[in-house]
Amino acid sequence: MPHHPLHHRRLVVLVVVLLVVLGVGQSAVLSDAVRELLAVVERVVRSYPRAGMAVFLVFAAVSAMLSFFSSTPIVPVGVYVWGAERTMLLLWIGGVVGGAGGYWLARTLGRRVALRFLPPEPFHRYETFFATRAQWRSILLFRLALQSELPSYVLGVLRYPFGKYLPIMALAELPFVAVVVYLGDAFVRGRSSVFVLTLAASLGLTVLAFRRLQREMRAG
Repeated sequence: MPHHPLHHRRLVVLVVVLLVVLGVGQSAVLSDAVRELLAVVERVVRSYPRAGMAVFLVFAAVSAMLSFFSSTPIVPVGVYVWGAERTMLLLWIGGVVGGAGGYWLARTLGRRVALRFLPPEPFHRYETFFATRAQWRSILLFRLALQSELPSYVLGVLRYPFGKYLPIMALAELPFVAVVVYLGDAFVRGRSSVFVLTLAASLGLTVLAFRRLQREMRAG
């Protein structure tokens, strides 16, 4: 199964996050410090509610456009301040807006700009495949398997119809958002075992989607 730097970076991030969660869960001092920090952030956000939501949306949108930037660390803050449902909505809106931004950036400015943000090898490989196999199911798998900016940039360069891509992107964001918010909620509540099991299950589903996409690419 092909690998590329986007997968390696995400694996490193996930390992670091897992170690942090386990460390906090096993340390009363760290747990108390996290709760105090969340309480401080909550007071600030409550004082400036519109600005707090705007910052969260910007983080979520930029995260969907740039692989080296992640909104995951601020999800527990959102869950703590607004609750899981509102955080999920904000994260979903930000993800869709960011994905649309990446699509239009690549569609307007072209391949040269997209390659400033992405490794060329996987970009060219997916570009070659989707130039002739841009079917709805394949694109949905593409989004589910690679929760990154890569699908938006590839499809933007290929000028895949935005009216078709938008609902696919919005649908593919839902399971990602649900998992991330659930993980954030488990972190806030100190449920380390739930966090680890949920993370493992989500990684397993992502790997299955990625393998299915690779099979389609080999068959195509």
